[in-house]
Amino acid sequence: MNVLILNWKDIKHPEVGGAEIILYELAKRLVKDGHEVNWFCRSFPEGKRFESVDQIKIVRMGRNRVIMYLLAPLYYWLLQKKPDVVLDCSNTIFWQTPVWALKSKRIGYLNQMAKEVFFYEFPPFVSHFGYLVERLQYLTYKKIKFICYSNSTRDDLISVGVPKKSIGVFNLGIDHTRYRPGKKASYPLFLAVSRLVKMKRNDLVINAFKSVFTKYNDAKLAVVGNGYERKRLEEVRDTLGLGEAVYFVDKDNLFFSKNVKDQKVKLMQQAWALVFPSIKEGWGMTVTECAACGTLSIVTDVSGLRDSVIGSKTGMIVNTNPSVEELAEAMFRIVEDHKLRSKLSSNAIKWAAKFDWEKSYREFKKLL
Repeated sequence: MNVLILNWKDIKHPEVGGAEIILYELAKRLVKDGHEVNWFCRSFPEGKRFESVDQIKIVRMGRNRVIMYLLAPLYYWLLQKKPDVVLDCSNTIFWQTPVWALKSKRIGYLNQMAKEVFFYEFPPFVSHFGYLVERLQYLTYKKIKFICYSNSTRDDLISVGVPKKSIGVFNLGIDHTRYRPGKKASYPLFLAVSRLVKMKRNDLVINAFKSVFTKYNDAKLAVVGNGYERKRLEEVRDTLGLGEAVYFVDKDNLFFSKNVKDQKVKLMQQAWALVFPSIKEGWGMTVTECAACGTLSIVTDVSGLRDSVIGSKTGMIVNTNPSVEELAEAMFRIVEDHKLRSKLSSNAIKWAAKFDWEKSYREFKKLL
């Protein structure tokens, strides 16, 4: 089988995230299974036009997103051998393959719909326009099958008119040789792991942590990730007088494969809880990674996160739009209720054990 993946970014992009890691895990298994995989995506400074990563053939064209979308049909039309399957991947906007990839089987692959995210990330006019376009794009996908990895995303697809019978859901996996329990910190250590963008609401985490730190002066908050919000988040920290109690772990300390220098995994093992009040997720890979490390999660009741966390069993689920006080109260419970913390941690490990990349790949391949 010859598969063409269309996705905004590849595994080496500076802004790589969970969506790319998931695709990479699946794609490299397709190759290992004897299939040919080409991955078309956006270019970036110092990124090669053509590159092979674990025998996945990467093609990067157009640093501008609009140009990238325009170049994709041209790339497809110029291929002498058309792919058997085009995996049309979207975090927000699809590639409109039903219009131009007519000689291949086209499958929509949705990480998550944006919906509310538009109103966090963009000015009002752009937000309403984006919200409308996201819904309208499905008009050309009426005869296309879809794949996703959470029931929340499946429900979002149904809400825009995609028949339930046209949607396949597969489970995600996790690298258990990398993510596994370790020794917990001797002091209250909270963790925030995500891209540093508005929709992740890391400012809410820092504000909530202020109350915890006021009562427990040895408490720490590690913010792991990078993004345009970094400077503003530092200002929030400094305004609250939190100093070294809140510290940032730069992207140079992150590795997307097993490595002894991997600060992200060490912190996941040491942390008492992950705090993740995102406005919306496709799943929230960091939640499952933390669970495998024996770290429970405090999350918001939003799509994706309500799939990856079992409330009161593997973590705590607060309101969709929690106040600083509500989030702080959840953090206080984790610090002060050792029995609860131990129970949620133990359950999180058992829950994470159910996720395996080989099983995930078999489910994904069956849907293809």
